[in-house]
Amino acid sequence: MLQILGYNTYAEYHTALGISDLCFGDGDRIYICEFKVIGKSDSGKEKLEEAKAQIREKRYGLRLTNKEVITLAVIIINENKDDKHEAMREVAAIEEVGKTC
Repeated sequence: MLQILGYNTYAEYHTALGISDLCFGDGDRIYICEFKVIGKSDSGKEKLEEAKAQIREKRYGLRLTNKEVITLAVIIINENKDDKHEAMREVAAIEEVGKTC
């Protein structure tokens, strides 16, 4: 869908310290996303902190570019986490991480 909207997208983008889940960008900005999937009864806050820590630790925002880099931690609830054939997902939280370096 992001490509249809005109964004360049890169899944599992490799960096020197790790692999971010998704990068997408336009002419001015690059967005770097780390996704965590939880069950309906799991703690979204805990996973959000885990995603933010991973972004900082792996320094996903460090790029040699003149574009603005925005890092996002995204938590997705999968109601049927154990049933791979019936995915019911909703976004539980998105938080900008800010400076990672």
